[in-house]
Amino acid sequence: MAGRLLPSLPVRRGWLSCPAAAVHRHCARPPSRSIPAEVNIIADLVNLRAALEQNFDELRSLLDSCGDDRLGERLTEGEWSVREILLHLVHSERWLHPQLMLLRREVAPQLAIPRVGGVTLPDTESEPSLPELRWALTSVREDTERLIADLSADQLREPANLELDGEVLDMSLRTIALTAADHQLFHVRQIQRTLGIGSLP
Repeated sequence: MAGRLLPSLPVRRGWLSCPAAAVHRHCARPPSRSIPAEVNIIADLVNLRAALEQNFDELRSLLDSCGDDRLGERLTEGEWSVREILLHLVHSERWLHPQLMLLRREVAPQLAIPRVGGVTLPDTESEPSLPELRWALTSVREDTERLIADLSADQLREPANLELDGEVLDMSLRTIALTAADHQLFHVRQIQRTLGIGSLP
């Protein structure tokens, strides 16, 4: 399969400064195949969904401690504001969905593709309120979960060819979903530093 990449997100100030720029370019490169690893596929499945759920719960708790009046705060003049970070998370995860669909078609062709992306997200140059951002983040995460919900552990781990930025990579849905979880966690920590609060339990 040679899936085609949808148009990239608009480039924002500081976009490429995101250490998880893999989400913007190559999502995540799989580990070297020369490294042997024992894999418990049942634990693999549980850990994937647990990672997504745990990070999103932490993000929700963080938003509960934040108010609309703090969305414009930034650590320094060159950093993103809290609002910009949240918009980045919304659109980065939405950007992953076509890639998840392509891999899903390859590893589970007998399964229907769930309908995702049916809601209009706040524009990256807009100034949405906290409730709007919370709604957008929840909507995008629900789409991510729909794309992996009925897949077996084997299907989640099965690599397939995915074309990104002119390169064909061997990727799995698990790799991409865990990348999304790690990317979100990095920016949760960034928001915590910006607001001057510690990590939430």
